[in-house]
Amino acid sequence: MRFGTIVLVGASRGIGAAVAAHLAPETRRLIAVSRTPAPAGEWLRADMADDAGIDAVVAGVGDGPLDALLYLGGVWEQGAFTSAYRFEDSPPAETCFVIDVNLVAPILLVQRLLPALGRADGARVVLMGSVTGRDNAASVEVANSASKFGLRGAAQALALSLGPLGIGVSTINPANVATPEVLRDIAEGRTAEQKAIPLADIVRAVDYVLASSPAAVPSEIDIVQRQPVWERP
Repeated sequence: MRFGTIVLVGASRGIGAAVAAHLAPETRRLIAVSRTPAPAGEWLRADMADDAGIDAVVAGVGDGPLDALLYLGGVWEQGAFTSAYRFEDSPPAETCFVIDVNLVAPILLVQRLLPALGRADGARVVLMGSVTGRDNAASVEVANSASKFGLRGAAQALALSLGPLGIGVSTINPANVATPEVLRDIAEGRTAEQKAIPLADIVRAVDYVLASSPAAVPSEIDIVQRQPVWERP
């Protein structure tokens, strides 16, 4: 086994499910956190939108060491990243929900799990950002972009705060990833034709962060898309 205990938030689908499937055979205890059943790991039902969900994760970890917290889940506005999205139609509750899940919850979860992370040797925190959180790269989805910009700032501050404790903090910032939802939007014409990033590339990025030495923990990894190749007529 490469790892003792890992908490993976967002394990039921998309990026989280792919990473969970990869790590489960290599981890003594993979706590797979999600609202719906996770296909790999020890499923822990929890909603990161409320305090009870965070309490459930902390209780699930218990008093032992936590080798890594992978916050790979995320939410976005209705119709986000498609032609259906309209900022003026997004209700206030939706804005608060997106920012709570994508930004506030990971900060609070790191804080609550800090004792467990501190009990491990060289623990890691990996947060799933987005290229839309990079300078001059925001998308029109206001709440999602705000949450991803904020997450990068939080990660940088956490790295300064937790580095002296031997805990590494990294953010992975991908463009569109080839999850079933993204591939369906592309196929049905709701987004521009594009080459989405294979899930396997995100899995490799997470693996790289977890395998890096304490002296060389990457602060951020940006993963951009390869655009459709122009074909000679």
